[in-house]
Amino acid sequence: MKRAWLGALPPFNRLLFFFLLMIASFGAVFLTGMLLAQPIFGISVTQLPAMMSDFENPAAIGILKYFQILQSFGLFIIPPLLAGFFFERSPSRYLALNTSPPKLTYLLVVIMLVVLTPLLNGMIEWNEALKLPASMSGIEDWMQGMEKEAGKLTDAFLHTETAGGFMLNILMIAILPAFGEEFIFRGVIQRLLGEWTRNIHVAIILSALAFSAMHLQFYGFLPRFFLGLLFGYLFFWTGSLWIPIFAHFLNNAAAMTFEALSAGGRVSEDAGSFGSGSPLLIILSTILTGLSLYVIYRICSRQRFRDPAETRQQG
Repeated sequence: MKRAWLGALPPFNRLLFFFLLMIASFGAVFLTGMLLAQPIFGISVTQLPAMMSDFENPAAIGILKYFQILQSFGLFIIPPLLAGFFFERSPSRYLALNTSPPKLTYLLVVIMLVVLTPLLNGMIEWNEALKLPASMSGIEDWMQGMEKEAGKLTDAFLHTETAGGFMLNILMIAILPAFGEEFIFRGVIQRLLGEWTRNIHVAIILSALAFSAMHLQFYGFLPRFFLGLLFGYLFFWTGSLWIPIFAHFLNNAAAMTFEALSAGGRVSEDAGSFGSGSPLLIILSTILTGLSLYVIYRICSRQRFRDPAETRQQG
């Protein structure tokens, strides 16, 4: 079997190459998307900036969704697949997509995400209550402004009254991010950091930090970092990227579905913060989450389910 073109590069060099690959892929896809936007939407390139900031215009929302989907492919999906080819001549093998974890793991992940809810809501509440020192008030105002703009965009995306619009949101907010972000942060970055540092736990922590920081929503940094840790250890224990992809999809789809139901008045907004104000529920949630993770770990250890990618992660 022929050696991959860049498989012999040191891990740090491959990491740098991967970041350059992300930039190049995003630039190429974005520029192509801008050129195609004119015949697709019937607008000129000069009209795009104004349209993309008008959250009240349904036509503008369609354009924003178009570019959001392009971003998912250009920045998150295409680069890891290319990296898998350059580094191992097989994207599915490099990204640990050619292996299947124990079937019971999927059910345990569902249970874990359910019992995790109060703990995660508590983290969200704690994170939102954080205040920077008075000397950093300018930075805090900037962060709050970014959060408000992100909230407006999310609300505009979620506002739909058709089944087709809901399914498009599922694709855009749950399916593509679940694949793309796990490809990037667990499939490539965590793996390369593991090879570079020779410490999988450091690699998981650093990739989780990058995962949370990438969203640029600072008042949600802590819960996203925690989810990044969970996804990282799920990948490490199972040796398959399908499990963190599945967990990521469920988390995003559940949040999106709740927001849609809440906006339509079908469920109370208070239900979204279930358990956040109850120390007892948070403690119970922590114990049950830890127990479910331990069972997943034991099942994978007992069945000796280890993909070669995991061994390489450990350095």
